[in-house]
Parts: sequence; C-alpha cells; structure tokens
Amino acid sequence: MPKRDCPFADAAPLQLKVRVGQRELSRGVCAERYSQEVFDPSGVASIACSSCVRAVDGKAICGQCERALCGRCVRTCWGCGAVACTLCGLVDCSDVYEKVLCTSCAMFET
Repeated sequence: MPKRDCPFADAAPLQLKVRVGQRELSRGVCAERYSQEVFDPSGVASIACSSCVRAVDGKAICGQCERALCGRCVRTCWGCGAVACTLCGLVDCSDVYEKVLCTSCAMFET
C-alpha cells in the first residue's frame, strides 16, 4: 500500500530547527526591553544572571554555586538564610507555605 500524499502540499511551511541566540532575541518582538535589561547604555554587555539571563542589578551571588543573580532570582533559604539561585534552591511545597531550602539544609529536612 503506497503512502498518502501530504494534504497541505506546498502550502505548509518547512519545519526546520532554528537556533535562537542573543542576536535573534535582541531583534525580536520585545527587542527594546530585552536590550535594556541585558546591555548597558554604553553597548557593552554586562554580567548576566545565571538563572534568567537578565542584567545583574546588584551583587547577589548564590551561596552554593557562586553564580551572579539578579534581584528577581534571589531566593533566601528558610533554614539558614543563605542566598540560593533557582538551580540550587529547593522549593518545599509540603506545608501550607512554600519554603526555599539550600542544598545543605535540604539534606537535613528529608
């Protein structure tokens, strides 16, 4: 039994993998806002947050992996008060309120 022909024929666009990098993001729909968040007014790239790739607005550093963090991605450990990034912080949803735990405190909670 032969294969059926494609019902869309030439009307369907090709579905190719597209690499989206810094250049493509800075030219996209939210190009102006993205450029302001990531690049300084001087045009030189600033230090980017390790979690969300926005420009780092302060000097917050993850206590576990020592990566730079922006104000939106800073998480404070419920147990010891250490700063943790979204990769190193574990969110515990077992209680009524969410608790963020660093990897050191998460080992003792289980």
